[in-house]
Formats: sequence, structure tokens, C-alpha cells
Amino acid sequence: MDAVDPGIFEAWLASADDGVVAVDAEGRVVLHNPAASRVTGLTPTAARRRPWRDVLHLDPVVSDLLWSARSTRRPTTALANVLCAQGNLRTAETLSQPWTDATGRTGILIVIRDLTVLCRARTGPGGRQGYASMVGADPAMVALYDLIEAVAPSDAPVVIEGEPGVGKELVAQAIHARSRRNERALIVVDCGAVAPQQLDIELFGRARTSRHSTSTIGRVELAHTGTLYLKRVAMAPPPVQARLLRLLDSGIVEPEGEGSPHRVDVRVIAGAGRPLDLEVREGRFADELLRRLQVVRMRVPSLRERRGDIGLLAEHLLARHQAAGASLAPAALAALQSAEWPGNVGQLESLIRVVAERVAGRGEKVIEAQHLPDALLAAAATAPAAAPQPGEDRRTLLLRALSAHGGNRTAAARSLGIGRATFYRWWREAGLGGVGRE
Repeated sequence: MDAVDPGIFEAWLASADDGVVAVDAEGRVVLHNPAASRVTGLTPTAARRRPWRDVLHLDPVVSDLLWSARSTRRPTTALANVLCAQGNLRTAETLSQPWTDATGRTGILIVIRDLTVLCRARTGPGGRQGYASMVGADPAMVALYDLIEAVAPSDAPVVIEGEPGVGKELVAQAIHARSRRNERALIVVDCGAVAPQQLDIELFGRARTSRHSTSTIGRVELAHTGTLYLKRVAMAPPPVQARLLRLLDSGIVEPEGEGSPHRVDVRVIAGAGRPLDLEVREGRFADELLRRLQVVRMRVPSLRERRGDIGLLAEHLLARHQAAGASLAPAALAALQSAEWPGNVGQLESLIRVVAERVAGRGEKVIEAQHLPDALLAAAATAPAAAPQPGEDRRTLLLRALSAHGGNRTAAARSLGIGRATFYRWWREAGLGGVGRE
């Protein structure tokens, strides 16, 4: 076979629409093409030899997911918001793939597809503010909507990851509703809500073992020709994981007892509160099962990653809880946007339900900060400073704070325990460009 001229590769790399960032085994950038500059905000020369997490400012969960391709030796994809060096947020689809250098050491090759322009076009006048039962116009959410539309028509297994309360089940419902199985059942099983010894029967059923016993039809069989959604799949015990693997490999179900094996036609969607790579690494989830499940893998962003959606969500939730027409005063919205929301949209809905009852009972239409719980207001007023990580310089600290607050510079300054004027001064001294939004 004729050798390929390196110049051909270099020409392709320079002209490619997708960004390419190669990271060595030490975690430093060794290649960064011009297209990647649109997302990172750095020139190829400026990016080279820097720690890749300083070049691609991502949510730590996404960074860990991409870096895991180095140890798993499998490609990994994720939708992500990337904070540029200039302070603006870009939305990107990222693919991480392992590569081995001449010495046998393994790094990762990250391909970045910038979706920012597409997502902004979809969220402009007449664009999306929600999808199915989900609410949100953040570019990361719009990219998620597009991914749902792309994968729904297939029968491929799907893994949906995200923190508790982000709406993973809503994503599963949207996938099912847009699939060819939408006239059949969507069966939901919470693997963490059933005792481990009972989960096998819950899923696969139990055959009649004597004249006086009864048989039980499992949820897998009930989902025949439909969709099975497994919530908190990592909590399934190893024997159940082994049977799920057999189901995915062969479509065979064998009830407990003396029942005969039989074939079912079911699409499997699995939900997880933590990246399943971590569960594999910590010995709680079978690596082979993850390989079979993650034909499609998507991550639902946390509420902290899309603070700009909080006003939309609050308005939607107020209408749902009999407070249609009520609005948030600026101070109330600012307090909501400054909160950390460990319970995500589920926690926000619980709060809005209480507030809606309070204002509806008084006939009020504007929700002021005083209507919000004292604990939330106190937390917003004394938001903890974003402590530097080991070896982190001021530039990285500023970028991390801005990323954590969705590009909102006022909230970022508050999280650092400094005023806006100091934030701007630090930003200029760090040699950074334009700053995010108010």
C-alpha cells in the first residue's frame, strides 16, 4: 500500500469543519486544529502543551466522561457547554476516542462539532422554548432535543445520564413517543425502588411452580413490542445485570421457576444518576452490559448549567400550579438563579408549588424575593466563594466561576466573594477578552 503524504492529513486538519484536539497520556494538548479555535477561543499555538482541561472548559462530569475513553478504550460522546477563553459559552457535540503514541502510551483524540449557531437559530424568534414535556431554550437543551429526534426512530438501546431531578424520565418518554413503538406501552421500572431479591421477578416474571402457586408476568414481557425504561439501572444486582445482558444479546426471557424461555421484542432505555463508566470502575456495573446499552448515550444538563432557563421553568411551573399570569420580580429571579439546586428541576418545582399557593391565596401577581424561603435567600446572599483547585491560577478560577453560573458575570463575581469591579479587573489582568452577560 502506498504511504499517505502527511501533507494530505495536515491539509484536511486545517480545513475540517469539526474541531480536533489531541491529548497525550499526561493530559496535555499536542494538536489543536483551527476549527477547534472557534470553540476554545485559543489559537493552535496557544493551546499546545497546555493541560487539556484548561483548553476545553467543560463541566467536570463531562471532562471525566471524555477522559474515561483512555482507560475503557472505547469512543465516548457527550453534549456539552464549552466556556471559551473570551468568556462566551459555546454548545458542542464532543467525541472522545483513545489513541496510542509511538511509545505505547494512550491519550485521547477529541472531535468537537460546534452546534452554537444551530442552537441559537432554533431558540431565536419563533424557536424552541421546550420540547415534548421539557422546558428550556438553553443551547445544551436544544441540542438534546435534536439528539432525541435523531435517535427516537431507531430501536437502539439508549443510556440517559444526569443528576437526580433533571428530567431523565421525560427524555425517555419523548424518545418513546417519537418511536415506531409509540402505540405500545412504555414500561418503567425503578431498579432502586425494588428489593434486590425481588427485582429479578419484577423484570422477568415467575412461572407457576405447583398446582397451588400462581405465575407472575414480568415487566419485560409487558413491554413486548414497546419500550422498557430502567431507572437507576446501576442499582440492579449482578444477577439481574447478567439477565439484562442476555436480553439485549438474544431477546430471550426466562421466568424464574420452570417456565420455558421465550423471545420478546423490546427497546431498552436505561437511566443513571452518575456516569456508568464510574459505576464500572467502582465495580458496581458490568462493563459488558454498558457496552451493549450505550449504543446511544446522552446526558441531561443540570439546572446549574442552564441558569438562563430558570425564568422559563418558573413561569411554566407557576401555570401548572394554578398561578398562571404570575411573574417573578427581578430580585426573586436573581435569587433563584444564584441557588445551587442540587435537586435540579424537581427541587425547583417543589419550591414553586409552595410559592404558587402562597401568592394565589393572597391574590398577588408578582412574586417578590420576600415570597421565597428564607433559607434560599440566605444562601443566595452568602454564596460560597469558588475555592481554587490545587494548582489553579486566577484565570482558570474566573473561567470556572463564569462557567458554573451560565456566563452570568454578576453571579460569578458573587460566588467568588468579590464585587463586579474587581471581577472585571481580575479578568483584564488575566489577559482575557470580552466578559459574558449580566
